[in-house]
Amino acid sequence: MPKYEFVAVDFDGTLCADAFPEVGEPRALVVDYVKRLAAEGSKIILYTSRENGTRPLLDEAVAFCKAQGIPLYAVNENPGNPHAAKNGLKHSDGRKVFADLYIDNKAVNPLAIEAFGAVEIIAPEVQRISAVLGQVVETLTPPLWRIAVYTRAVMRGGR
Repeated sequence: MPKYEFVAVDFDGTLCADAFPEVGEPRALVVDYVKRLAAEGSKIILYTSRENGTRPLLDEAVAFCKAQGIPLYAVNENPGNPHAAKNGLKHSDGRKVFADLYIDNKAVNPLAIEAFGAVEIIAPEVQRISAVLGQVVETLTPPLWRIAVYTRAVMRGGR
């Protein structure tokens, strides 16, 4: 059994850089993590505010996931809360997508609020830190990838 049965993943700013309404560049580390969770047996739910109106924004997000190799269990659908029956509810009673893990660039962990104070105080700092870390990852990923490929080739006796 996987560590997380259901994983709800946001799209803009999470799986890809935030370029709404366009689809941003993939956030490789996040994409790889979600794919790893899926490989371990987690059911991946894409949950996003994108919708298909005059432009198929939701379809573009689903196509992105497919192109990145992310297997989707559901899109903006509640798979059902396994605890609902114990409380006399049917799974469709809840509007919030049920998941064991939520991955979202706009989320704040309540433990951080308890540890550091109100969201209004920490959110700007978290956003600044996230932006800097995002730039670091985007800057370092290509050269580190090249180093890894070169190192692998050298270790295998090639150049």
